[in-house]
Amino acid sequence: MTTAYIHPLDIGSVHLENNVTLAPMAGFTNVAFRLIAKQVGGCGLVASEMVAALSPDASHNSKRFAIQTRTVPEEKPVAMQVYGREPSWCADIAQRLHGAGADIIDLNCGCPVKKAKQSGSGVALMREPEQVGKIVAAMCAAVTCPVMVKMRLGFDAENQNAIEVGHAAVENGAVALCVHARTGENKHGTDIDLAGLAAVKESTTVPVLANGDMHVAENIRRAKDEAGVDGYSIGRAACGDPWLFRNLIAELTGGELYNPSIVERRDLLEQHFDIIVSLFGEERGCRIMRKYTFFYCNGLPGVRKFRNDFMQIKSVEQFNKVVSNFFGQLRS
Repeated sequence: MTTAYIHPLDIGSVHLENNVTLAPMAGFTNVAFRLIAKQVGGCGLVASEMVAALSPDASHNSKRFAIQTRTVPEEKPVAMQVYGREPSWCADIAQRLHGAGADIIDLNCGCPVKKAKQSGSGVALMREPEQVGKIVAAMCAAVTCPVMVKMRLGFDAENQNAIEVGHAAVENGAVALCVHARTGENKHGTDIDLAGLAAVKESTTVPVLANGDMHVAENIRRAKDEAGVDGYSIGRAACGDPWLFRNLIAELTGGELYNPSIVERRDLLEQHFDIIVSLFGEERGCRIMRKYTFFYCNGLPGVRKFRNDFMQIKSVEQFNKVVSNFFGQLRS
């Protein structure tokens, strides 16, 4: 599988079969989601939810930490992301993530939410290249796996210093950069800045992955042709289509697009639900599963009623009944 756009990629010592990756997303990229992105979509690298390093004992022995960091061999390689600003705390979390099975550790310098900015974490770190360097150095000293940095072009339009932040990260041991081609103030839906992305790529020798609207084949072509990036990271769009990665790779390599059958949609929905329940228990698993329903029913007849019914499920029995009714009427 080698073309100008899709090809194998090495992140430090970790070899990826292809350069289309899943971005970390809070509340979504648990092991069930990642396994589907890998096995059904065929993406080259999956990523867990970010893990906070906001206190000296963050996530110590917690059930949440165990769920966030649970991995299975079939999803490998897997990246795990650290969110914080104190070098020693970030190093501690990085060490525990590596011990939990992370093949790559990623530092979050891109989250634009208000809470992140107020804590000096996420995209707020873009204002402090020296601090980014200190965090990366501490994390690299704590683990033997590759460390990379997820960043933006800058904190805002007036402070676009991605090149400086990238240099600080690489000089202290980061082996790759993932760059969301917007600043922290830009919302999803605004145009990505390929010129800014190209400037970062030209300034460094490590692989650069593009993030932001990479769910469209034409945008991937432009990111490669105009910015020279080495790979692509897809987040929000992957939440709506488990076959997205497979079809992007097919489109970019001259392959045939895949249209899953009704039976395949149901089978995958049931597999996904089983893993979620095993992770979170029946009651909580039912609530969590609600946000994934559009994966499997988007564009199908009767979808509105199905979603409404699915929002009410509280047990495995109710799940089976709602799913059977919906897919049964599709067959008929």
